[in-house]
Amino acid sequence: MSSEILAEVEHVGKRYLLGQGRGPRRVLLDVLGRRDPRKDLWALHGISLKLERGESLGVIGRNGAGKTTLLRLLAGITRPSIGVVKTQGRVASLLNVGAGFHPELSGRENVLLNGVILGLSRDVARRQLEAIVAFSGVEERFLETPVKHYSSGMYARLAFAVAVHVDPDLLLVDEVLSVGDAAFQDRSMRKMLELRASRKAVIFVSHNMAAVELMCERAVWLERGVVRAAGETSEVVRAYLDATDEAEEVSGDGALRIDRVEVRGASGDAALVLRPEERFTVDVEGCALHDLVEPVFVVTIRGDYGPLFAGNMHIDGNWPRAIPAGPFRVECAFDAPHLAAGRYRVEIKVKQNVRTNYYEPRIKANFSITRDALRDAPLVILEGGGRGVAASPGGADVPYAMIGGC
Repeated sequence: MSSEILAEVEHVGKRYLLGQGRGPRRVLLDVLGRRDPRKDLWALHGISLKLERGESLGVIGRNGAGKTTLLRLLAGITRPSIGVVKTQGRVASLLNVGAGFHPELSGRENVLLNGVILGLSRDVARRQLEAIVAFSGVEERFLETPVKHYSSGMYARLAFAVAVHVDPDLLLVDEVLSVGDAAFQDRSMRKMLELRASRKAVIFVSHNMAAVELMCERAVWLERGVVRAAGETSEVVRAYLDATDEAEEVSGDGALRIDRVEVRGASGDAALVLRPEERFTVDVEGCALHDLVEPVFVVTIRGDYGPLFAGNMHIDGNWPRAIPAGPFRVECAFDAPHLAAGRYRVEIKVKQNVRTNYYEPRIKANFSITRDALRDAPLVILEGGGRGVAASPGGADVPYAMIGGC
């Protein structure tokens, strides 16, 4: 079966002018040949991509990266400053909460009107009404109410339901699904997967990396209007998350400094690769910049999309009364995690009992799980049974090891 391109972007750039809008003053300056004090902002620059029928593309990046601007160009809401944007077939878009809805019209009237705007005939829109309302989860008694009285969740659910029931060839979805509840998000993801399976195309913008990887075969990472990475979704997401971790390495609040975090395998040696059934220890070294009262270390193991498990002094009831100013060393021992093969992150957080943070959560180390790692030596589990943190200066009830000076 020959491929059919439903969306194509060729060397596209979108420029906005910062400053006052075009008015009499701006016209006069043009006539006089005066320099325009406004500055250019390229929301997108040099973007090229193609999307074929049956494909799904995730677009990720920080706020302000140009994700929504790209969707607006594809939806025909705005035009590129340079380059060419082409789409084919029926395009349905959901770029912001309640897009295309008139606040004074009722839910029923907006469903019918929006369906016609997106290309349905009046008769087809009426026949689809019941299915649209059922999918949205908006109760029948609210359908005659003007949508200006709807919550943001009701707005989004109804608008998305219309968009996916007009049988679009190309569906454009922004982060708007985040306002729906868990059940609606699940229905929405299933519906988009059905569209993809039925040879439609979907472009999905989201900050939910798990949803992007589930939904999309390919992904594009935008940063400041340019493509930072493009390709298989899992690889692009991993590169984005790694860069995010590095960017969040900011200076602390003056309470302590973490100098080194090391993962040690069953042999006790530093390890970048572990087996699923291998126990391991996280070794943390740093310096307290002043006396820390009742410090609680939390060592969290994270996957690509969130925390998996953690060692926590507070849970074990095994935190020291204080750590004096100076160097410290903390070890956290974990039993065999039986994790799937892949890459994992070690996050460190230090709080004062349950009241305040000495050290905000930050990713400080990485390791991988593979079945090919060769480490068979036994591990001596520290006090805490492989669940908590043990060892720090200043606590008479727990062992500790001093390291070099601050």
